Amino acid sequence: MKTVVAFPLRLGIFWLLFFALFRLWFVLWFRHDWSPQEPVSAWYAFWYALPLDLSMLGYLLLLPVLFWFIGLLIGKIAYPFSNSLISGFNFLIITAFVFIFGANIFIYEEWHTPLNHRAVDYLSTPRALLDSMSFGFKLVAVGLFVGGVWLVWKSYKWLVGKELYPETISRWFFLALPVWVGLLALAIRGGLGVMPINESAVYYSVHAFNNHAATNTAWYLAHSQLETRSTENHYRFMPDNEAAGQVDFLMRNGHPDIAYSMNLLEPRPDSTRLNVVFIIMESMTAQVVEELGGEKGVCPNLSRLIREGILFENIYGSGYRTDQGIVSVLGGYPAQPDQSIVLLSDKAEKIRSLPRILYEQGYSTAFFYGGELTFANIGVWLRNQKMEVIRSEPDFPSADKTQRWGVDDYKLLQHSIQEINQLRPPFLATAMTLSLHPPFDVPYQSKWQNGGTEGHMFLHSAAFADYAIGEFFKTAEQQAWYNNTLFVLVADHGASHPSGAGMDDPRSRHIPLILFGKPINKEWAGKKVDVFGNHHDIPATVLHTISGKSVTDFLWSRDLWDLNGVTNAYPNEANRKLDFAYYTNENGLGWATRQGAGFYYFDNKQWHWWRGQLDSTAQNQAKAYLQTLYEDFLQK
Repeated sequence: MKTVVAFPLRLGIFWLLFFALFRLWFVLWFRHDWSPQEPVSAWYAFWYALPLDLSMLGYLLLLPVLFWFIGLLIGKIAYPFSNSLISGFNFLIITAFVFIFGANIFIYEEWHTPLNHRAVDYLSTPRALLDSMSFGFKLVAVGLFVGGVWLVWKSYKWLVGKELYPETISRWFFLALPVWVGLLALAIRGGLGVMPINESAVYYSVHAFNNHAATNTAWYLAHSQLETRSTENHYRFMPDNEAAGQVDFLMRNGHPDIAYSMNLLEPRPDSTRLNVVFIIMESMTAQVVEELGGEKGVCPNLSRLIREGILFENIYGSGYRTDQGIVSVLGGYPAQPDQSIVLLSDKAEKIRSLPRILYEQGYSTAFFYGGELTFANIGVWLRNQKMEVIRSEPDFPSADKTQRWGVDDYKLLQHSIQEINQLRPPFLATAMTLSLHPPFDVPYQSKWQNGGTEGHMFLHSAAFADYAIGEFFKTAEQQAWYNNTLFVLVADHGASHPSGAGMDDPRSRHIPLILFGKPINKEWAGKKVDVFGNHHDIPATVLHTISGKSVTDFLWSRDLWDLNGVTNAYPNEANRKLDFAYYTNENGLGWATRQGAGFYYFDNKQWHWWRGQLDSTAQNQAKAYLQTLYEDFLQK
């Protein structure tokens, strides 16, 4: 009987060693993410990983074992073909798995979440992915990939063997095939339990990194791909009507039917409508804005705008990718933990955005970006939202493409002014920057450029992005439309740098939001608004600001002025106690209020407190918000 055990057993041991090797790389590479309280717990991942490793093993062995038994049934004449078929199949899988498990290291470095379907969706625009890597990194990556495949393949041939059939074996051993199929099916399913195996089988720690280390990368990626178009709400914490009631309370705690009495805008002698110009800043985290507690001296131009404009101090990005941010900033729609709505055109086109609303009111609309809008389907969404003029990388001369991602911020913003000059007023124009993005190859000199760390390079690029914004306003103030324009500056999302904060940490999601322009009443110059909110609250806030009318166009966008209690009928504190900020990723749900800031992990169903602590009411409100949001996403 050992003859029908030897090949599957050797192949199984090979794959378990493969998983262990890459897990060792993962644990050592991210040693700074080990639990500060119990660093040794990261090593427990090797034991707790076995259920998912065995499940993945079942999938990997199923076809080779079937091929092996079919060759056995046919006889010796089929052995050479069967050997080649099994070897070829395993070589393809090895090549794919070296790429997948290696890419997981790169993805985790950026997102602090395991490789998932969202990363695969971005591979549809490989140039954008490659542009984020330096030439040296590409060479090293290719070398590691080729060397890894060669080394793993050599190990496979040594451990599994070239000849997979023993010299003497009876065809009657073919009868063992049902036994092997049954065993592999059990491994795939995770045993005889009522429910099939899922990620929770390997989640053993309150520390997220430990659980990620224990999760089989290939299994997780395949599972996330299958769930991409799921119609099930995985974030149901309570009855839907109860969750909807709590969200209705949260979203209607302000009183948008009350007209402003705050004299935000200067008196206007005529009925000319304001222009609106958005500058959506790539990765501009609060960590580099001095007025938000960030590092001093990095962004002096933003500091000037803050002194002369209005700063919202407690704004958070609900997502952590540009495709999530743009839908939030312009469409008022929050990010989802495991999806990106802009990638699903049938759903995304149903979002009612600020550009679409203003277009219907007679505004001209334009969007300018120095990179590729094919990335993450952004271009399709912008067209659906009535952006009349769209400029992206292909529209710029080669000389302007000074960074791997495309056109640097200085050239983009200067070109945007030329384009805006051609627009018919009133207009909504949006410029989205890209320089503050790896590999941080900006054409600029600063005191951080030779720091040697990625954190220093981030500061260097942030300084350049700030310089480009400063130069934009120097040129813009000379234009005829400048005095009649409201400028909105906000980040598309936050960033882990320069502190290295993870994507669960509210520091990485805290972003600046600045209103600036001549139409703003001088009494408001330098004001700071401490209301808690999100960048998906911007459309309702801006629309109410320029129109002075109540806003009912956005289901998920709140009027931040109203939340701040600036109306004449409601006291400040009544509304301010109900403000909040939401953020999320594949790991869990973040919630920040005046009480505190916490992150609820989906795996262990525990809260981690970053500041203060949320009471049970706030915790339930956070869960109800995500549950209702995701149900709305599924129904679109």
